[in-house]
Amino acid sequence: MMGTMAKKPAAKTPDASAAERHLGEQGERTRAKLLEAARQVFRERGYTGTRVDDITQKAGTSHGAFYLYFSNKQDILEALAVETAEHMYALGDQLEAIEPGEQGFEQLRAWVERFVDQYEQHAPIVNAWIAADTEEGTRFDQLGREVLAQFSRRIAASIERAVAEGMRHPVHPGTAAVALVAMLERVCYFWLVRGGGFQRKVVVDTLTAIWYEAIFGQRARG
Repeated sequence: MMGTMAKKPAAKTPDASAAERHLGEQGERTRAKLLEAARQVFRERGYTGTRVDDITQKAGTSHGAFYLYFSNKQDILEALAVETAEHMYALGDQLEAIEPGEQGFEQLRAWVERFVDQYEQHAPIVNAWIAADTEEGTRFDQLGREVLAQFSRRIAASIERAVAEGMRHPVHPGTAAVALVAMLERVCYFWLVRGGGFQRKVVVDTLTAIWYEAIFGQRARG
């Protein structure tokens, strides 16, 4: 009797696990489809003009499928905002490795290009994030502050080091870092979202030069 009972779970477990994996993979695909649809609709309609119905139609799913994964429009935007923030955190971490010198300048230029790429990709979410912050409350504001703080800490540390080594005029590192991030974000917004008539290479080269001199000072390159 015990031998028979021992064989039954062994026969059933692989099938059950396969079914669970299939449902999990299918669920992830559906969720990813909804997230991408929301990204597109936010780009087309903006946050205020978007309805859950617009997202489900774009994704080709039912309302029932939407509410399996998200409570409302704010909830799906929050998932996209968290995803965007994670990309920004990763970019912020890369700043620590940049040192003064010609090689550092080229590393910073590559970093600015990656920032522009990320901003362009995630601009619909950033805009919806800003709109939701004014409508929905503090969660989006908190997330925005976290992203800003992550960037600012990395930049401030580099500026503080440059000041200590006499490479640049003394400035308040935290204030300078916030100013640099604000400038970078506003330039990208005006250029990529509002349609400012700039060439990509010119923007990247100019932003890199401004950032490099602001962090390390003119004497640091060479």
